[in-house]
Amino acid sequence: MSTASLPGCRQPTAPATRLAILLLVAHLLLLGGCSSIRLVYGHLDWWMDHTLNKYLDLKGAQKDLLSQRVDEFHRWHRQTQLPRYADYLDQLAAEVDTPNATPARLLEIERQVDEFWHSSIAMLSDLLLPVLVQLDEAQIQQLAENARKEREKSLKKWQKERNKREKEFRKQAERWLGDLTPEQSAMVDRELATTTFDPERRDAQRQRWTNAFIQTLQDKPAGYQKTLRDLLINPQSLWSDDYRRMQDELRAQARNLGSEILKSSTPEQRQHLKTTLRDYAADCRILAAQKP
Repeated sequence: MSTASLPGCRQPTAPATRLAILLLVAHLLLLGGCSSIRLVYGHLDWWMDHTLNKYLDLKGAQKDLLSQRVDEFHRWHRQTQLPRYADYLDQLAAEVDTPNATPARLLEIERQVDEFWHSSIAMLSDLLLPVLVQLDEAQIQQLAENARKEREKSLKKWQKERNKREKEFRKQAERWLGDLTPEQSAMVDRELATTTFDPERRDAQRQRWTNAFIQTLQDKPAGYQKTLRDLLINPQSLWSDDYRRMQDELRAQARNLGSEILKSSTPEQRQHLKTTLRDYAADCRILAAQKP
């Protein structure tokens, strides 16, 4: 759900808003490429349960506890987080016609969405830790194996489709703005041609994190539950200087590109962005008002 979510990704007024909002908020809401927030969110608890069970080989009581904790998270998220998203999306919609598409404004939005993301990850981690600490050695080994398979699968996708980042950026930009103009498409081509993203470095960092997490689960050193929580909430603590530099460059590049596109947005694109933001805000409010 990081860069964004997540994660990854990121966006203030037109493309600015979608860059940060698009990749970040979309991850936050766990929507990915889905077109209907209400349809997807209604199945969020099932999706989370299913996804977690892909990694965890749980037994009877453990499965029950996992389902209970996922339900708790879904209820908390619906009641406390969706209203926050709705307010923020409406705030961004009100900014669309304001000429403030600077990288600095985009950074503010990115930080706010990161805060939304952090709140959800912290709550989810606190709810799932009691499940994780019950894992026996065989289950921990299976978790490590499942994580390895998923990591290798992700790396192969990136290696096979080297223009994946460009396609994702265009897809997200068009979701928020509608069709890009030829000038805007040229901006994307020019900026992403100099991208510093390296899927091998990303994979190496993910492996480093997984190894640290699995080792802590196995060894259970003093204070290990706090260590596990810290790893879940702040994986950046294990980033190497080289990887952190790459991530900082990627975010700065996205902000600069978003600012450029926003400044060149047409009246039709700004209206499309405003409508989309308000529609998402309305969906969040409708979902928040529903009983779980």
